[in-house]
Amino acid sequence: MKISSYQKSLFVRNVALIVFSVALVAVCVKLVLGYRQMTLYDQAKTYYEANNLLQAEESFARASDIGAISYGDEQWSALMSQLTSIRLEMEGLQQKAQTAMQAKQDADVLETYETYQAMRKTYANQPGAAAAFFQQLSAHLRLEKGWSDYYQQAMQAARGQSQANLDKESYRDESFIDTLLAIPAEYYGGQPQKQEALLALFEHYEKTKLRSLINNASFEEVIFRTASSLRHYAEQSFAADWLLTRLEKYAQDELKEAIRKQDLASFVKMAAAYRKIQDVLPDDSRALDTISDHLKARLREAEQYAKSRQFSKAIELYQELSPLEDTATLVAEVENRWLDYDPGRLLAVKYPDKIFTEIFSGTDLWGAKLYAYGLVEEDQRLYVAAKLQDDSLVYLEHSFDGLDIKSGRVHIADALGGAKAPVLLVQAAGKEREFSYTGLLPDLSQKTMEQRFAIEADEFAVEDAEHAIIKNAVGKGKQEYARFKLTSEGLAYVEKVADMAPDADEAETDTDSSGTGTGVDAPAAEEPAAEPQTVQVFAGPGEEYDVIGEVVADESLAIGAELNGWSQITLDGQEGWIRTPQTAP
Repeated sequence: MKISSYQKSLFVRNVALIVFSVALVAVCVKLVLGYRQMTLYDQAKTYYEANNLLQAEESFARASDIGAISYGDEQWSALMSQLTSIRLEMEGLQQKAQTAMQAKQDADVLETYETYQAMRKTYANQPGAAAAFFQQLSAHLRLEKGWSDYYQQAMQAARGQSQANLDKESYRDESFIDTLLAIPAEYYGGQPQKQEALLALFEHYEKTKLRSLINNASFEEVIFRTASSLRHYAEQSFAADWLLTRLEKYAQDELKEAIRKQDLASFVKMAAAYRKIQDVLPDDSRALDTISDHLKARLREAEQYAKSRQFSKAIELYQELSPLEDTATLVAEVENRWLDYDPGRLLAVKYPDKIFTEIFSGTDLWGAKLYAYGLVEEDQRLYVAAKLQDDSLVYLEHSFDGLDIKSGRVHIADALGGAKAPVLLVQAAGKEREFSYTGLLPDLSQKTMEQRFAIEADEFAVEDAEHAIIKNAVGKGKQEYARFKLTSEGLAYVEKVADMAPDADEAETDTDSSGTGTGVDAPAAEEPAAEPQTVQVFAGPGEEYDVIGEVVADESLAIGAELNGWSQITLDGQEGWIRTPQTAP
């Protein structure tokens, strides 16, 4: 379709008319808005001159929102803009305060109140209309009344909660303390009045609560609850020395009563609990001094027990005091001193449930600083314990399967095997002979017990480090006193020392070819007379003491006390010690 020139011109004209109409409408709207804005500016000016600052700021704000034109008085416009900022800030503060009051969040309410007071102080010192506008707007928004109503109600409710707690003797909810402390001093009549009122209320409350706790709760609960209250007051920067004084007096009285009754368990329990609240206690706490003084006295008592060789009492006391003092090192020292005094404790501690027929102990054998050994008939075992030079402990066992060690005995075979590594000789009931003898050698470095020999015979006596005299041994050595040598393979027969004398009721007779006895007794082999053995006498129970003489080791010796393998005797009126004598043929 072809558009004519006339149609084109008509279209252009219509568009121009539309654009013109729109522009005309816009100009008219701007003129109207401008007029309206000027009217509001004039109203604001009028209100301002009449000191009606709230209306003036409202009219100016409405005019500024139109934004068609700008007011010519820049200084006045800046002033009115400042008032608008103040209004927006206070309206926001009002909203925040109302939200906090509805939620009863005392800290947030106090924060809004303190913000308000800071704003009031700021604007009060500013020249011009700002201070007056702040006061008018505050009254209009009823901010101060809102806080006043809230704090009056909070104060009344908090006092009621305080009394209810005392009446019910229930102290779980003590939020009233925070509430009363959060109420500004102005609502008490000033800071001195607030301090006086709260001090009287809190002191009465805590005094009554403490008395109730003392009557109904344990020592631990009393001090922990009171310490919690002290921390609470400290967090609120409220001095509570009066409560601390009462707590100290109560604790000291209870501690002294436990000391007077010699109730150490109660004292330790209370002292340990009281030390846990040191963060609230003064540096010169008299109760803590009482704890420290009594603890030192009991530690000295434990040391005296140890010195007087009452080791079990010393250890028991140290262990009782362990909640107040790290006594692990002290206990270990007493244990070592006890072992030095009685090495047999090595076995007693390791095997507390076993019954030993007898425990023998001593020092400086097999490379051990201390050693102990003993038989347990129920187990049919020999137990050996040793403390090495580096203070490590070694425990060895040997089982006697097939042997009856009831009424058996074990002893160190003196020099057999060597002075520093002698054989342990275990005597038990024999099967073919009266006794069975087993020689054992502890190897502490390898933690093993080597069996050096096992032999049945009627008697066994050590001759020297390598030899033993054995009566009527099974096999070689039968019916004679024979010398045996200790080798790596065991006991080796060396030679006959003497024949055994026949029993009186078993005299032999000669017989002829017809079987008739001649009636002549066979000559008995002469039994060698045993030479008396002498042993050294020491001034104390150990070879580290001086040698003071020698005695013959026979049944004529009067044995007194026995200690760790040593026996006490009297030599020329003087006390002496010899190794405990062993039975020998």
